[in-house]
Amino acid sequence: MTLAATLLALLVGTAGFGGDVMTRAHLRTAALDSAALSWFETRAKLDFEPDLGDMVSARLGIEFRLDPFPQISSVGQLGEVARFEPVTALLGETYLRVHNPLPGLTLTAGRQLVHWGTADAINPTDNWNPPDYSDPLTWDARRPSWMLHVDYSPVAALGLELAAKPLFESALSVPDRWLHVDYLPSEAVLREGLVQQFLGYGVDSATARLLAGTYTINIAEDYRLPANRLKEMTYGGRAKTHFSVFDLSASMVRGYDFLPTAQPEIVTDTATKTMNFTLHEHYARRTIIGADAAANVAGVGLWAEAAWSSGDEGQGAGDGEDKISVIGGFDYTLAGFYLNAQYLHGRFPLALAQTSAEPAEDFVLAALERKFFSDRLLLRAGGAVDLRHGSLAFLPVVRWFPADAVELDLTGALFTGKVGSAFAALDANDEVCLGARYRF
Repeated sequence: MTLAATLLALLVGTAGFGGDVMTRAHLRTAALDSAALSWFETRAKLDFEPDLGDMVSARLGIEFRLDPFPQISSVGQLGEVARFEPVTALLGETYLRVHNPLPGLTLTAGRQLVHWGTADAINPTDNWNPPDYSDPLTWDARRPSWMLHVDYSPVAALGLELAAKPLFESALSVPDRWLHVDYLPSEAVLREGLVQQFLGYGVDSATARLLAGTYTINIAEDYRLPANRLKEMTYGGRAKTHFSVFDLSASMVRGYDFLPTAQPEIVTDTATKTMNFTLHEHYARRTIIGADAAANVAGVGLWAEAAWSSGDEGQGAGDGEDKISVIGGFDYTLAGFYLNAQYLHGRFPLALAQTSAEPAEDFVLAALERKFFSDRLLLRAGGAVDLRHGSLAFLPVVRWFPADAVELDLTGALFTGKVGSAFAALDANDEVCLGARYRF
């Protein structure tokens, strides 16, 4: 028995054990003659929780992601088994938690998920864990982060939270196979720009193209992550309370954007006949002040959340600008139908082809669902509308529960939008998806 198998057997035998396994395949249907699988992945999550007594708890989380698309680019790689079905192992929530060293005090250290905010799926005040956009149909997924978290409730109506995160992690983007984005311009595009520049100087078209052809074009990317120095760590806190029917909180976080700001720089030297293009990419340092509220009035769930973000000056163009994100919504169940609707002024979370410098937009997000046949069948129609440009994302779901803990899904994904709209980059990504999940 290998060491890994021995450790796994010990964990299963001495700890609480749970998790889930899911698989889903996407068939892109924008053009039937070229229909193909655009995303196909199996994910398995395992969580171990040893019994350490009443005062201490712990968790070890492991996630495996299996990609069935072979990563083979030459005959010489046919003997490398790992390339036929690549497997990625990720560390999930892994922490040690101490309960009530003082009454009402909880201390947690390790890799953990800390969720702030009251809205559904999109939370402007939630700025601890990096978004995980790697699953195209899951817009609110987050990856756990290494941090120290303190939760203290000296009385029932007052809670205080403090947290510090020493390491920065960026958002995880969707695979290039599902959505290809050209972040850097091609040499042909830059050379055409030179032609237009010469035409602007009054040079005739033939001469302009001849001159542009003599230039050497260099393309580079200057990508910078925040330094992992203590003075540049992410930290913050929030106060929360309950008043009448309202849950209220106010928060402050000093951190970074999870998506980079991109600034192109072009230097043209006529003496040496060179054009140097550099795309500078960095993560803006920000202070985010937020507040949220939630209540249940006559069976209607209500929530509102807002965050004001101020970037440090001197980082780059636009980084010092203030940004405001606001979301509010409600949910209600009537005659078995569940309705959830929200209005968002801000950036849509599916930020696959955007940088953090993209302007805020206005969206309506809504979903209507109902269960049938003793809750064995769920029908759901949901999506989002870009109010400013009229673009649309529509995601219908048919989910069957053939047995406890088993789910079978038939999902659609329809995107439409003109150039400049939130979903324009996804206009050709209409898909039909089949999936299954088992929880244990």
